[in-house]
Amino acid sequence: MADKAITYGASEGFGAFTGWESKGSNDNVTSKRAVAMDDKGDEVASQLHDEKTDTTENLECNDDTNSIPAAVGALENARILTGIFIQTSAEGYAQMTLTGHNHTDNAHAASPALRTATHGITLASCFGATDFLAGTAGTDASPISGSIDIKCDHVDQVDKDGNHLVGENHNFTMEAKTTWAGVPTTPADTGWDVTVKTTTDENTGFQKTEVTGVKKLVAS
Repeated sequence: MADKAITYGASEGFGAFTGWESKGSNDNVTSKRAVAMDDKGDEVASQLHDEKTDTTENLECNDDTNSIPAAVGALENARILTGIFIQTSAEGYAQMTLTGHNHTDNAHAASPALRTATHGITLASCFGATDFLAGTAGTDASPISGSIDIKCDHVDQVDKDGNHLVGENHNFTMEAKTTWAGVPTTPADTGWDVTVKTTTDENTGFQKTEVTGVKKLVAS
């Protein structure tokens, strides 16, 4: 017998992005289930409704010339992109996780377009740590890991049959975290609200500084 026709390798759940290769994606299809009970508390009827597909994709960067999805909340490969998470480290290639969804009934589409927000984040180097907070290292510090979480909230409304009718994006934000060896001269660039700055030391290691910052994004 011949091999079965089963797909091998990773798919691009949100489409292709320059300089990135998909490491795998997950499409999770769920439906809500309503039940009716009898006078003894036993189920007598059920109804599935509001079918939805949630998608997560993991990617790895391999080129300094690369592209990140430009806007959160946008429609990417027939999915509303509600999350872009990028993780970088001193000894590895950048990793990106994309999250989003769509619906079986009255699916989100290009028209009418939902609200989006551009973030302006770029990745200059595919290898090594990136300080997305754009702080100033000074002479005695270096970032050793950095991450950024670009996201928006999303609300949906069902119709009279409990199926998706309409949805919208709101509350667009970015949260970045950087770990430094040493203490940076400036922890973050103007425009970031620094919510955490922690400096630690230990008897068998070097001084570290962890900085977390939040910035709102403007919707369009």
